[in-house]
Amino acid sequence: MLKNILSLWTNLPNNIQGFIFILGASASFPVMGTIVKHLTEELHPFQIAFFRCFFGLLIIMPLFLNKPIKIFQTKKFKMHFYRGLLGIGAITAGFSALAMMPLASAVTLGFTRILFLVPLAMIVLGERPGFIRIILTFLGFLGVAIMVDPSSENGVSISSACVALIGAFFVSAVKLSVKSLSSTEPTLTIQFYYGIISSLGLIIPAYIFWLPMRLEHLILILLGALFGTLGQMFTIWGLRIGNITVVMPADYTRLIFAGIYGYFLFAEIPNINEFLGAIIIISSTLIILFRSNFKN
Repeated sequence: MLKNILSLWTNLPNNIQGFIFILGASASFPVMGTIVKHLTEELHPFQIAFFRCFFGLLIIMPLFLNKPIKIFQTKKFKMHFYRGLLGIGAITAGFSALAMMPLASAVTLGFTRILFLVPLAMIVLGERPGFIRIILTFLGFLGVAIMVDPSSENGVSISSACVALIGAFFVSAVKLSVKSLSSTEPTLTIQFYYGIISSLGLIIPAYIFWLPMRLEHLILILLGALFGTLGQMFTIWGLRIGNITVVMPADYTRLIFAGIYGYFLFAEIPNINEFLGAIIIISSTLIILFRSNFKN
């Protein structure tokens, strides 16, 4: 039985395998988000972020045993340091947003990281996006404005949207820094320095905002770290073997998974504003993604 499944898998086209891997990542990441959202009812986001980074480092530590010296060697420590700080901003803002709004809405606003890549690429890389990409970027942020409902206590408020957008901005900056690092640095080196810098950087904030913890909290954070790491691995595998324009649309299914998890675990039902805003954000970011391989 297992042999037949493996044979069927190996005979699949690379793009289909990549699509399935990204689909797996899309199912895994919202599990971590669900766990984090549940934990924020009793713990501070800084606390959760610290243990998420620390446990994430422990999970990948066995991979360092083969070439420990080479992993430590780097000529870009300053860039690793900046990437670590940006990562701290991304994870703390992202976890805070999960505590402030429905799970599916937090996931939707997380997709604005693609919109932030446009102005960041202009500033950092000197790229000149075309008129269509600029219009799509403005359209995507219009979708954010539609999602915001100041009168709703359980929906997307102005403050929670701002926190989510700050997190998305940091994620975009992280992607650019990783792109720069990956040209010369091994993946494990990037992961190692991020794990060390983020864990150390979050110790003091976690201590300041420390709330009583139980063993079940640590187990849940470890479980969330496992699903987060699994999602990262699925993403790497999917992008490695598949064409990005074919496999990455599967990334948007995480909104479906988040909606399912949010409905059954938190009784969250999106209102019409959140639904329309999500459609606009997803449409604009998908078009930007598909046009990314072309000059426009």
